[in-house]
Amino acid sequence: MLLNEAIADLVNAHARLDISQAWGDGTTVAADGTHMDTYLDNLLAETSVRYGKPGGIAYHHISDTYVALFTHFIPCGVREAVYIIEGLLKNSSEVKPTTVHAHTQGQSQPAFALAHLLAFDLMPRIRNWKSLTLYRPRKTTEYVHIGALFGEAGKNVIDRDLIESQFRHLMKVAVSAREGAISSSTLLKRLRSGSRKNATYAAFREVGRVIRTVQLLRYLSDPALRRRVTAATNKTEAFNGFSQWIGFGNRGVIADSDPVEQEKALNSASSPRRTRRSWTSTSPSSANRS
Repeated sequence: MLLNEAIADLVNAHARLDISQAWGDGTTVAADGTHMDTYLDNLLAETSVRYGKPGGIAYHHISDTYVALFTHFIPCGVREAVYIIEGLLKNSSEVKPTTVHAHTQGQSQPAFALAHLLAFDLMPRIRNWKSLTLYRPRKTTEYVHIGALFGEAGKNVIDRDLIESQFRHLMKVAVSAREGAISSSTLLKRLRSGSRKNATYAAFREVGRVIRTVQLLRYLSDPALRRRVTAATNKTEAFNGFSQWIGFGNRGVIADSDPVEQEKALNSASSPRRTRRSWTSTSPSSANRS
């Protein structure tokens, strides 16, 4: 699409600006969604539990240089983790991030697995980490100071044999997603709702458990990393506020049911439901201090 090519040209030009290089080097990206109003008869419209009104979610991938690399318009009821890899794979600009940050909704075991297999470092800001299970590499593995995080001794163990037996299938699926033979969002939807008796599904789950355990331990033990993740996710909030400030027309309502027209509206910085104040309160300088 010509619009996407034009956006890629703008992202490339933005990356060459001195000021953008002062904010980041383009190696990290943060993904987050914001509510967009729609008409009731819009094909993608759903009533949002959080906002209590019909609409959809504008899901942005925002570079650490404060520019949107890719945007989806997704239904309210879809878990955002399903789309977190899609924006990275469809990014056609010269800015190629290797680390992706997100809020709690941007993570799941299959998402961690697929990101790892595609050489992306998924590092979300997880709010409810106490409710998540950490997994041991072997039944005999014990930890002196953090053993309680892994539950009862001998339990919550990774099935290493399953991963090894299914490794070729995992890589085939990952390559298919990378080459566009299958949409990564479709893949993650199937893995999320797939049969637990399917060996490939189970192997994705096991790899996801490994990667999420490692990332949780990194997140809990490294205060500097937590500050970087927070600063990265704050940039998505800054972008949402800026989109509202610069956008105009139709009061920010997505009027079309045509996905192509919806994408045009979002990529033209249509107004999310934010206030101008949110941009000034999360300016680049304040976000970097978070």
